Amino acid sequence: MNAFLATFQFELGYHLRRKSFLLIAGVFLLIGFADMYSSAKTGNAYFWVNSPSRLFFISIFRSIFGLLVVTAFVAETFTRDHQLQTEELVLSTPVGKPLYLGIRFAAASLVALLAFSCSILGMMLGGLMPGLNPFALGPFRIDAYLASFLTIVLPNLLTASVISFAIAARTRSMALTYAGAIVMIMFYFASLIMVGVDAIAYDSFIWWALLDPFGFYSYESTTLTWNVFQRNHQLPALTGVFLWNRLLWLGISVLVWWLSYRWFELRSLPSVFSRKLRSDSIDQTRTTEGIGASVLRPAGDSRMRFFHQWWCRSCFEIRSIFQGKAFRLLTGFGLLSLVLACIGRRSYHFTNPSTDILIHVSYVYLEYILFLIVILYAAELTWRDRRLKVREVYDATPASNAVMVLSHATALFCMITVYLLLAIVVLVVYQTWRGYTHYDFGLYFQMLFLEHGPYYYLTAILALFAQVIMRHKYAGIALVLLVAFSTVPLDAWGLYHNLYHWGAMNDIEYSPMNGYGRLFTGHLWFLLYWVIFSGGLLVLTCVFRVREIPEPMTRWKQWSQSPNSAKYLLGGLSICWCVTGVWIFYNTSLLNRYQPPGKNETAAEIEKRYQQYEPLPMPVVTSTSVKVEIYPEKNYFTADGEYSIENRTGKPLDEIHLLTFIHLQLNEVSCEGLTRREADPERGYYIYDLNPPLLPGEQRSLSFNTSIEMPVGFRNQTEADDVYLIYPNDVVGNGTNLYSPFILPFIGYTKMVEHKKDWQRYKYNLPPLSERMRPHDDSVGLSKGLMLSHLTWGNLDVTVGTSSDQTAVCCGTLVKRWNEAGRNYFHYRTEKQSRGKFTIYSGRYATRVDQRASVPIEVYYHPRHQENIELMIDQTAKVVQYLENTFGSCPFPRIRLVEFVYYDNDVYTQGGTIGIPEVLVWKSEADGQGKQNIQEWLSYLLARCWFEDQLIAADVSGGMTIIESLSEYASQDFLRRNRTPAEQRAAKQYLMREFFRELGKVDYQEPALQNVYNEQLIARRKGGMVLNLIEELVGRQAVLQGINQFLDRYRFHDAPYPTILDFRDSLIATAPESAAVIKDLFSQILTYQLELKSVTAKETGADKYRVSLKIEAKQLQTSGLGEQEVQTLRIPVRIQMTDSNGEIIYSRLRRLDSNLTTLNITVSAQPVAAMVDPEFRFPQAFQFANQKPVELEP
Repeated sequence: MNAFLATFQFELGYHLRRKSFLLIAGVFLLIGFADMYSSAKTGNAYFWVNSPSRLFFISIFRSIFGLLVVTAFVAETFTRDHQLQTEELVLSTPVGKPLYLGIRFAAASLVALLAFSCSILGMMLGGLMPGLNPFALGPFRIDAYLASFLTIVLPNLLTASVISFAIAARTRSMALTYAGAIVMIMFYFASLIMVGVDAIAYDSFIWWALLDPFGFYSYESTTLTWNVFQRNHQLPALTGVFLWNRLLWLGISVLVWWLSYRWFELRSLPSVFSRKLRSDSIDQTRTTEGIGASVLRPAGDSRMRFFHQWWCRSCFEIRSIFQGKAFRLLTGFGLLSLVLACIGRRSYHFTNPSTDILIHVSYVYLEYILFLIVILYAAELTWRDRRLKVREVYDATPASNAVMVLSHATALFCMITVYLLLAIVVLVVYQTWRGYTHYDFGLYFQMLFLEHGPYYYLTAILALFAQVIMRHKYAGIALVLLVAFSTVPLDAWGLYHNLYHWGAMNDIEYSPMNGYGRLFTGHLWFLLYWVIFSGGLLVLTCVFRVREIPEPMTRWKQWSQSPNSAKYLLGGLSICWCVTGVWIFYNTSLLNRYQPPGKNETAAEIEKRYQQYEPLPMPVVTSTSVKVEIYPEKNYFTADGEYSIENRTGKPLDEIHLLTFIHLQLNEVSCEGLTRREADPERGYYIYDLNPPLLPGEQRSLSFNTSIEMPVGFRNQTEADDVYLIYPNDVVGNGTNLYSPFILPFIGYTKMVEHKKDWQRYKYNLPPLSERMRPHDDSVGLSKGLMLSHLTWGNLDVTVGTSSDQTAVCCGTLVKRWNEAGRNYFHYRTEKQSRGKFTIYSGRYATRVDQRASVPIEVYYHPRHQENIELMIDQTAKVVQYLENTFGSCPFPRIRLVEFVYYDNDVYTQGGTIGIPEVLVWKSEADGQGKQNIQEWLSYLLARCWFEDQLIAADVSGGMTIIESLSEYASQDFLRRNRTPAEQRAAKQYLMREFFRELGKVDYQEPALQNVYNEQLIARRKGGMVLNLIEELVGRQAVLQGINQFLDRYRFHDAPYPTILDFRDSLIATAPESAAVIKDLFSQILTYQLELKSVTAKETGADKYRVSLKIEAKQLQTSGLGEQEVQTLRIPVRIQMTDSNGEIIYSRLRRLDSNLTTLNITVSAQPVAAMVDPEFRFPQAFQFANQKPVELEP
C-alpha cells in the first residue's frame, strides 16, 4: 500500500508541478469565465446562460475537446520514459503493472479532470460579475453543476483517458495519440452533421443517441422537445436512453482499459518497431540524414545559399510530415469522416450535392479539426529537435533562424494545402458518386483558398510565433487558443471591428445566383491586412527563435543582434500594414459608418420617440403607381411613386406621418397643401402638415421619391452585430428582390417596430408594454389592416427598369415590355383588387411557361437550377386544382414562381407571384424526402398566396393566425390526399417532432393562437395542427364549410376587417356542439400526452376478440415560459387496430374519462397492432409510445 501511495503522490506531484498543468487549467478557467460573462452580458433570449440545459450542453461540447487535454497528461505519462530514454531503467526495477499502469493512469486522469474542472469554476465566477442581463441569468444551482459534472464530464473524460491510454501504451508516441484523439473528434463532428442540421434523421436518432460516446444525442433524446421553462429549471432524468448510453460507455471504457492492461508488456519496444515508430508524424530517424550536408553545402551567393538551405530544410520538413504515421492516420480517417459529413448535407433542406453546399458542410466540419491539427503540428515542429536531443547540432550549423522558421512555415502551409486539395478530391468524388456532374472547380478554389482557407495559414504563423515567444510548448498552444477565442469577450463588449479580431475577414455569403457580389472586396482587403501582419509575426519569429549554441540570449539582445535586413523588412511590413489598416478604416469608418444603427436598435429608437403618435388617425392608400429603376451593376435603385390616399377616419386630417424602412432615403414628397414640420432621416420618420386638411372621404395624390445610396468602398461586416449583411432593400448583381414596404414609405406609426419580448425591451431601455397587440374589439385596430395598416384594397401599377441582360418580374399582368437607352423595362398592372403590396424581382432568368393548370404557370429561375422545374410545375398545377375545388376559383390570372437571392431570410407571395429563395426547392433532390420538401413548400406558399390575396386581417391580436393556419391546413390537407396512410403518419410525426424541437429554441413566450403577434411558428404550425385536430373532432366537411363561409363573408372585405375570433366563430357555426373545445383550442396554449401503456387481447369465440387497452392521456395547459398544468383530456381520441395484413379492423373516437383509462373493446378479427391517435392529430411532444403490438392471452 505504501508503494501505491508513494507512486500516486509522486505522479500527482509531477503533473501538478508542470507548467502545462497551470497553463491548461488557466486556459479553461478563462474560457469558462469569458463564455459565461459574455453570454450573460448580451442576454439575447429568455434562456438562462447558467440553466441546467446549457450547463449540460457546454459540458458535452468542452469534453469533446477535452480529449486533447487528457492526451496532454495521460499520453505524456506513458510516453515520457520512452522519450527520455529511461524506459529500460524504469522497467529494470521491481515495478509491476498495477503501479506502472494503474497508479500512473489514475494520477494523470485525476490531474486532467482537475484542469478541465477549472472551466466550471470560471463559469461560476463569470456569473457573479456585475452588470449582467437579469433575463439571461438564473439562480445559481450547485445541483446543476454537480449533475452535469457527474453524468457528462466524469464519464466523458474517463472515456477520453482510456482512449489516450490505449493508444499511448501501445505506441509510446505522443504524436499518434494526439492524432487518434483528433480522429475521434473528426468522426464525432461528422456524425453531428449526419444526424441533421436543419432537419434531423429521426429514423436513426435513437441509435446515435445510444452509441454517442460523449452523450450529446442521448441528452438530446430527453430534452429535444423541452420548452424554455423546462430548459431553465429541469435537470434531465438519468433514465432511458440517456442512462443506457452512460452505462454503455462506462462499460466500454472499463473493457478497453482492461484489454490494454492485459496486452501491455513491461518491456521496452522492439528495435524494429522503434524504427517504424520514429517515422510517425514528424520523422525522428531522418532528422540527421542528409539534411546537414545539404544545408551546409557551400554556394557562392549568400542569397542562393539561403534559398538552397531553405529549400533543403523545407523538403525535409515536408517529407517528415507526409511520411509520418500521424499524418497518414489523420488524412485517411479525415477523408472518410468528410464523406460521412457530405452524406449529412441532406439535412440542409434535402439539397443536392452542389459545390457550395458541400463546402459549407465541409467547413462546418473542418473549422475545428484543421485548426487543431495546425496548432499541434506547429508545436511539434518547434519542439521536436529538442525532444530528440539534436537541437544543439542544428544550432551549431550556419543555417540561420530564418531558414528554420521559414521551413516550418512552408511545411505547415504545404500540409494545409494538401488537406484542402484532398477535400476537393473527396467532394468531387462524392458528387460523381451521387450522379451530380455540375463541377465548379473555380468555386472550390475560391471558397476554400480565399474565403475559408486563409485563416488556417494565418493561424499556422501565429502558432509558430506563439511557440517561439512563449518558449514553452503548452504555453504557446494556450496563447493561440486565447487569441482565437478573444473574439468572444470582444463581441460582448461591442468591439466588432475586424481590425482587432485575429484573422477576421468580412463575413460573406456565397449565393448560387449572385456569387459573392460586392461583399468580396472588403474580404480581400482584410485578408491583405492580416497577411501583412502575419508576415511581421514571421519576421519576429525568426528574430526571437532561441538558439542553444551559442548560449540563449535575452529578447532585447536577440533583437539588437538581428540582421538589419530583418529590421528593414519588419519596418516595411509595418508601414504596409499601417497603410492597409488606414485604408480599411477610411472605408469602414469614414466612407461608410463603422456601426450603422442595427435593425433592433433602430426600431427601439423609433418607438421611444414616436410611439406617442400611434393614436393619430391617418389616411389609407387606395392605389399605388410607381416606377422603379434598378441598377444591378451599381447596387442601388431609385423609385418615383404616387399614392392615392383617402381619408376614411370620419374627421379632417391636418397632418400626415411617413415612416421609411431602415437604409431607405425619402428624397422628395409632394401633395396638395403639404409642408414638412419635422424630419428624422436617421430613423426614417417624417411629419408633414396638411393645409387645407384632408376632409372625410376626400382623396389626394401623394407623390414621393425614394432611393438607397449607391454603395461606395466597403463596410466592416461581422455576424456578431445587429447590422444587416445585405439590407432587405439592397440591390444585388443578380437575383434582387425588393418588397414594396421596404422601398416605399409607410403612412403613420406602426406597431411593427415595437419589440414584444421583455428581454429585448430591457436591453434597449424600453418600458414594459401595456399590450402586445390591440385587443380583438379595438375600433382602431379593426379599421386597419394587419401589419401594413396604411394599405387597403386597391390597384397597382408598377414599371420597372433594369439592366439589359436581366428580366424584372412583379405581380399583375405584364402590359408592356421594351428596351430604352440600353435598359429593359417592364410595365405590370393588376386586373383585380390588390392588397397594395408587391415584390419586384430582377435577375438573369431562364423562363418556362406551362398551361396545364386553369391559369398559366410561369417559372423564372437561375439557368443552372433547371432540374426540378418540371416537378415544380406539376406540383403547382395539382395544388391549384385542389385549391379551386376546395376553396373556389383562382384569385389571380396567372402564377409566377420566381427564384431570388436569399439574404433577408423571408419569402414573399403577392398576386400569384411567389418568390422562392434559391436555397429551398430549386436545389432539393427530386426524390425521397427532397421531393416531399418540394411538395410541402410549394403547397404551403401557394396556399398562403391564395388566402393572402383575398383576406385582410384586422390589426389586432391573432391576425397572423388567420392566413398562416389556413395556409398550413390547406397544404397539409392537399398532401394527405396525395400520400399513402403510412407516408402520412410518418410525415405528420416528423412535422410534429420538428415543431416541438423548434419551439424549444424560440426566444419568446408562446402565445395562444388568438393572441399571436408575429410568431409565425405558432401561427402556421400550431394553427395548422389545431385545425387538423378540429377536423378529427367535427369532420373534414364541417371544417371546410366553416372556412368557406368565412371566405365568402370576408373576401375582399373593407374595414372593419375580420379577426381571429370571427374565424373561430365561423368554425363553431358548423359544429356548435364542439364550441367549448374549439374556444379552448384558440384561447389556451394546449398540448397533449397520449401513451399506450399496454394492449392485450383474448379470444372470446367465433372470431371475436376482447381487447383491453390501458391508455395514459393528459391535456397540458401551458403558461408563461412553459409552466404546464396537467388537466383531464376533454377531446375524444381515435383508437385504431389493424390485423396481420395491416387492414384497419377498428377505428373510432373514444372519450377517456381520466388520465389513466382502461378500455375494453370487442373486435371481429385478431388484432395485431393497436394505436392511439394514429394520424398524430393531437399536438404532442412525446410521440414514441402511441403504438404497441397486441399481446394475445391464452
